Amino acid sequence: MNPRLLVSGSTGGAVTDLVVPALLLRTPGPAWSQLVHIYVPRSPTVAFSGRDLRSPGITKATELAREAGFEPVVRSPGGRMVAYDSGAVVIDHLDATTDIRQAGRSTFAANADSHVRVLRALGDVDARIGEVDGEYCPGEFSINVEGDTKVVGSAQRVTATGSLFSTVVQVVVSDRVRAVITDVSEALGYDLRQSSIAGLADYVPALTADEVAAAFVTDYRDRLDMTDGQLPAEVVAHASTATPSATSPFHVDDWTRAHPVLA
Repeated sequence: MNPRLLVSGSTGGAVTDLVVPALLLRTPGPAWSQLVHIYVPRSPTVAFSGRDLRSPGITKATELAREAGFEPVVRSPGGRMVAYDSGAVVIDHLDATTDIRQAGRSTFAANADSHVRVLRALGDVDARIGEVDGEYCPGEFSINVEGDTKVVGSAQRVTATGSLFSTVVQVVVSDRVRAVITDVSEALGYDLRQSSIAGLADYVPALTADEVAAAFVTDYRDRLDMTDGQLPAEVVAHASTATPSATSPFHVDDWTRAHPVLA
Protein backbone atom coordinates (compact mmCIF):
# COMPACT_ATOMS: atom_id res chain seq x y z
CA MET A 1 0.00 0.00 0.00
CA ASN A 2 1.21 3.52 -0.74
CA PRO A 3 2.33 5.50 2.33
CA ARG A 4 0.37 8.02 4.32
CA LEU A 5 2.32 11.27 4.10
CA LEU A 6 2.30 14.14 6.59
CA VAL A 7 3.52 17.52 5.34
CA SER A 8 3.85 20.78 7.24
CA GLY A 9 4.61 24.37 6.20
CA SER A 10 3.00 26.86 3.81
CA THR A 11 3.74 26.62 0.10
CA GLY A 12 3.71 30.39 -0.38
CA GLY A 13 0.84 32.75 -1.20
CA ALA A 14 -2.91 32.35 -0.89
CA VAL A 15 -3.47 31.12 -4.44
CA THR A 16 -0.65 28.57 -4.36
CA ASP A 17 -1.79 27.20 -0.99
CA LEU A 18 -5.27 26.52 -2.37
CA VAL A 19 -4.23 25.33 -5.84
CA VAL A 20 -1.84 22.66 -4.52
CA PRO A 21 -4.50 20.41 -2.88
CA ALA A 22 -6.80 20.82 -5.88
CA LEU A 23 -4.01 19.64 -8.19
CA LEU A 24 -3.16 16.74 -5.87
CA LEU A 25 -6.82 15.70 -5.86
CA ARG A 26 -6.75 15.53 -9.67
CA THR A 27 -3.49 13.54 -9.82
CA PRO A 28 -4.20 9.97 -10.99
CA GLY A 29 -2.31 7.16 -9.27
CA PRO A 30 -0.51 9.24 -6.62
CA ALA A 31 2.46 7.78 -4.71
CA TRP A 32 0.51 8.17 -1.45
CA SER A 33 -2.76 6.74 -0.16
CA GLN A 34 -3.37 9.71 2.13
CA LEU A 35 -1.64 13.06 2.36
CA VAL A 36 -2.21 15.58 5.15
CA HIS A 37 -0.81 19.09 4.74
CA ILE A 38 -0.87 21.26 7.88
CA TYR A 39 0.29 24.86 7.67
CA VAL A 40 0.05 28.40 8.98
CA PRO A 41 -0.91 30.53 5.96
CA ARG A 42 1.44 33.36 5.07
CA SER A 43 -1.07 35.48 3.16
CA PRO A 44 -4.41 36.97 4.26
CA THR A 45 -7.07 35.05 2.36
CA VAL A 46 -10.80 35.26 1.73
CA ALA A 47 -11.69 31.76 0.56
CA PHE A 48 -15.01 31.82 -1.27
CA SER A 49 -16.97 28.75 -2.34
CA GLY A 50 -18.91 28.09 -5.52
CA ARG A 51 -22.07 28.82 -3.55
CA ASP A 52 -20.82 32.33 -2.74
CA LEU A 53 -20.41 33.07 -6.45
CA ARG A 54 -24.18 32.78 -6.89
CA SER A 55 -24.76 35.73 -4.55
CA PRO A 56 -25.55 39.04 -6.29
CA GLY A 57 -23.14 40.63 -3.82
CA ILE A 58 -20.05 38.67 -4.94
CA THR A 59 -18.56 41.62 -6.84
CA LYS A 60 -18.85 43.88 -3.81
CA ALA A 61 -17.58 41.12 -1.53
CA THR A 62 -14.51 40.69 -3.74
CA GLU A 63 -13.82 44.41 -3.69
CA LEU A 64 -14.10 44.52 0.10
CA ALA A 65 -11.69 41.61 0.45
CA ARG A 66 -9.09 43.29 -1.73
CA GLU A 67 -9.51 46.66 -0.02
CA ALA A 68 -8.83 44.93 3.32
CA GLY A 69 -5.63 43.37 1.94
CA PHE A 70 -7.00 39.84 1.52
CA GLU A 71 -6.60 37.73 -1.62
CA PRO A 72 -10.03 36.54 -2.86
CA VAL A 73 -9.89 32.91 -3.99
CA VAL A 74 -12.65 30.44 -4.87
CA ARG A 75 -11.48 27.26 -3.12
CA SER A 76 -12.14 23.73 -4.30
CA PRO A 77 -14.16 22.47 -1.27
CA GLY A 78 -17.72 23.62 -0.64
CA GLY A 79 -19.26 25.47 2.30
CA ARG A 80 -19.32 29.25 2.44
CA MET A 81 -16.79 32.06 2.70
CA VAL A 82 -14.09 31.96 5.36
CA ALA A 83 -11.34 34.52 5.95
CA TYR A 84 -8.03 33.96 7.70
CA ASP A 85 -4.45 35.15 8.00
CA SER A 86 -1.29 33.98 9.78
CA GLY A 87 -3.27 33.62 13.00
CA ALA A 88 -4.94 30.48 11.63
CA VAL A 89 -4.01 26.87 10.89
CA VAL A 90 -5.15 25.12 7.73
CA ILE A 91 -5.38 21.33 7.44
CA ASP A 92 -5.83 19.74 4.02
CA HIS A 93 -6.47 15.98 4.20
CA LEU A 94 -6.37 14.20 0.84
CA ASP A 95 -7.47 10.59 0.57
CA ALA A 96 -6.90 8.71 -2.66
CA THR A 97 -8.56 5.57 -1.32
CA THR A 98 -11.90 7.07 -0.33
CA ASP A 99 -14.96 5.32 -1.72
CA ILE A 100 -17.03 8.18 -3.09
CA ARG A 101 -20.19 6.57 -1.68
CA GLN A 102 -18.76 6.61 1.84
CA ALA A 103 -17.45 10.17 1.92
CA GLY A 104 -19.76 12.72 3.46
CA ARG A 105 -21.41 13.16 6.84
CA SER A 106 -19.42 10.38 8.51
CA THR A 107 -16.17 12.02 7.40
CA PHE A 108 -17.22 15.34 8.95
CA ALA A 109 -18.21 13.62 12.20
CA ALA A 110 -14.97 11.63 12.50
CA ASN A 111 -12.79 14.66 11.82
CA ALA A 112 -14.73 16.85 14.24
CA ASP A 113 -14.32 14.26 17.00
CA SER A 114 -10.57 14.09 16.44
CA HIS A 115 -10.14 17.85 16.23
CA VAL A 116 -12.11 18.46 19.40
CA ARG A 117 -9.80 16.12 21.31
CA VAL A 118 -6.77 18.07 20.11
CA LEU A 119 -8.28 21.42 21.08
CA ARG A 120 -9.30 20.28 24.55
CA ALA A 121 -5.72 19.19 25.21
CA LEU A 122 -4.40 22.68 24.44
CA GLY A 123 -5.60 24.22 27.69
CA ASP A 124 -8.80 25.69 29.04
CA VAL A 125 -10.76 25.18 25.82
CA ASP A 126 -14.33 23.91 26.19
CA ALA A 127 -14.46 22.73 22.58
CA ARG A 128 -17.75 21.28 21.36
CA ILE A 129 -19.18 20.09 18.07
CA GLY A 130 -22.10 21.97 16.60
CA GLU A 131 -23.27 25.11 14.85
CA VAL A 132 -23.71 28.23 16.97
CA ASP A 133 -26.24 30.95 16.32
CA GLY A 134 -25.19 33.42 13.64
CA GLU A 135 -21.86 31.82 12.74
CA TYR A 136 -20.07 32.36 9.43
CA CYS A 137 -19.92 29.34 7.09
CA PRO A 138 -22.48 27.51 9.25
CA GLY A 139 -22.28 23.76 9.55
CA GLU A 140 -23.49 20.89 11.70
CA PHE A 141 -19.89 19.87 12.45
CA SER A 142 -18.42 23.27 13.16
CA ILE A 143 -16.38 23.34 16.36
CA ASN A 144 -17.31 25.96 18.91
CA VAL A 145 -16.22 27.01 22.38
CA GLU A 146 -18.79 26.98 25.18
CA GLY A 147 -21.61 26.80 22.64
CA ASP A 148 -21.13 30.46 21.77
CA THR A 149 -18.22 31.13 19.38
CA LYS A 150 -17.00 29.32 16.28
CA VAL A 151 -13.30 28.43 16.13
CA VAL A 152 -13.10 25.65 13.51
CA GLY A 153 -14.85 25.04 10.22
CA SER A 154 -14.45 22.34 7.58
CA ALA A 155 -15.46 21.72 3.98
CA GLN A 156 -15.10 18.79 1.61
CA ARG A 157 -14.75 17.99 -2.08
CA VAL A 158 -15.15 14.46 -3.43
CA THR A 159 -14.14 13.44 -6.95
CA ALA A 160 -13.63 10.21 -8.86
CA THR A 161 -9.97 10.25 -7.76
CA GLY A 162 -10.53 10.74 -4.03
CA SER A 163 -11.47 13.39 -1.51
CA LEU A 164 -10.17 16.63 -0.04
CA PHE A 165 -11.25 17.52 3.49
CA SER A 166 -10.11 21.04 4.39
CA THR A 167 -10.23 22.57 7.86
CA VAL A 168 -9.51 26.10 9.12
CA VAL A 169 -8.65 26.50 12.79
CA GLN A 170 -8.84 30.10 13.99
CA VAL A 171 -6.21 30.69 16.69
CA VAL A 172 -5.48 34.42 16.89
CA VAL A 173 -8.28 36.34 15.20
CA SER A 174 -7.02 39.80 14.29
CA ASP A 175 -9.26 42.86 14.03
CA ARG A 176 -8.86 42.78 10.26
CA VAL A 177 -10.06 39.18 10.06
CA ARG A 178 -13.12 40.01 12.17
CA ALA A 179 -13.83 43.06 10.01
CA VAL A 180 -13.47 41.29 6.67
CA ILE A 181 -15.63 38.33 7.74
CA THR A 182 -18.28 40.82 8.87
CA ASP A 183 -18.14 43.06 5.80
CA VAL A 184 -17.93 40.26 3.22
CA SER A 185 -20.76 38.31 4.89
CA GLU A 186 -22.95 41.42 4.75
CA ALA A 187 -22.13 41.96 1.07
CA LEU A 188 -23.05 38.34 0.29
CA GLY A 189 -26.35 38.71 2.15
CA TYR A 190 -25.47 36.26 4.94
CA ASP A 191 -26.70 36.64 8.48
CA LEU A 192 -23.82 36.93 10.93
CA ARG A 193 -23.53 37.47 14.66
CA GLN A 194 -20.18 39.21 14.92
CA SER A 195 -19.64 38.03 18.50
CA SER A 196 -19.64 34.43 17.21
CA ILE A 197 -16.24 35.05 15.57
CA ALA A 198 -13.40 33.92 17.83
CA GLY A 199 -10.05 32.20 18.03
CA LEU A 200 -8.55 29.77 20.51
CA ALA A 201 -6.31 32.53 21.86
CA ASP A 202 -9.42 34.30 23.13
CA TYR A 203 -9.57 31.47 25.67
CA VAL A 204 -5.87 30.58 26.01
CA PRO A 205 -4.19 33.98 25.44
CA ALA A 206 -0.62 32.70 25.08
CA LEU A 207 -1.54 30.21 22.37
CA THR A 208 0.02 30.71 18.92
CA ALA A 209 -0.85 29.34 15.50
CA ASP A 210 2.51 27.57 15.31
CA GLU A 211 1.81 25.74 18.58
CA VAL A 212 -1.63 24.64 17.39
CA ALA A 213 -0.20 23.48 14.05
CA ALA A 214 2.42 21.43 15.94
CA ALA A 215 -0.31 19.82 18.07
CA PHE A 216 -2.23 18.77 14.96
CA VAL A 217 0.94 17.46 13.29
CA THR A 218 1.55 15.23 16.31
CA ASP A 219 -2.06 14.06 16.36
CA TYR A 220 -2.19 13.12 12.68
CA ARG A 221 1.22 11.46 12.77
CA ASP A 222 0.27 9.28 15.73
CA ARG A 223 -3.40 8.66 15.01
CA LEU A 224 -3.04 7.74 11.34
CA ASP A 225 0.51 6.33 11.54
CA MET A 226 1.76 8.87 9.02
CA THR A 227 5.25 9.35 7.65
CA ASP A 228 6.76 12.82 7.43
CA GLY A 229 7.25 13.85 3.82
CA GLN A 230 7.18 16.68 1.29
CA LEU A 231 4.69 17.90 -1.25
CA PRO A 232 5.59 16.83 -4.79
CA ALA A 233 7.97 19.52 -6.02
CA GLU A 234 6.50 19.52 -9.52
CA VAL A 235 3.01 20.16 -8.15
CA VAL A 236 4.15 23.09 -6.00
CA ALA A 237 6.14 24.56 -8.90
CA HIS A 238 3.15 24.22 -11.23
CA ALA A 239 0.77 25.77 -8.68
CA SER A 240 3.10 28.74 -8.23
CA THR A 241 2.52 29.69 -11.89
CA ALA A 242 -1.14 30.47 -11.19
CA THR A 243 -1.76 34.22 -11.41
CA PRO A 244 -4.56 35.93 -9.44
CA SER A 245 -7.14 37.88 -11.41
CA ALA A 246 -7.16 41.65 -11.11
CA THR A 247 -10.96 41.75 -11.03
CA SER A 248 -12.79 38.52 -10.16
CA PRO A 249 -11.74 36.02 -7.46
CA PHE A 250 -9.21 33.45 -8.61
CA HIS A 251 -11.16 30.20 -9.27
CA VAL A 252 -9.08 27.20 -8.18
CA ASP A 253 -11.05 24.46 -9.95
CA ASP A 254 -11.31 26.41 -13.21
CA TRP A 255 -7.53 26.89 -13.24
CA THR A 256 -6.66 23.31 -12.31
CA ARG A 257 -8.98 21.90 -14.98
CA ALA A 258 -7.31 24.12 -17.58
CA HIS A 259 -3.77 23.55 -16.27
CA PRO A 260 -3.36 19.94 -15.13
CA VAL A 261 -0.03 18.62 -13.94
CA LEU A 262 1.47 16.84 -16.93
CA ALA A 263 3.01 13.42 -16.32
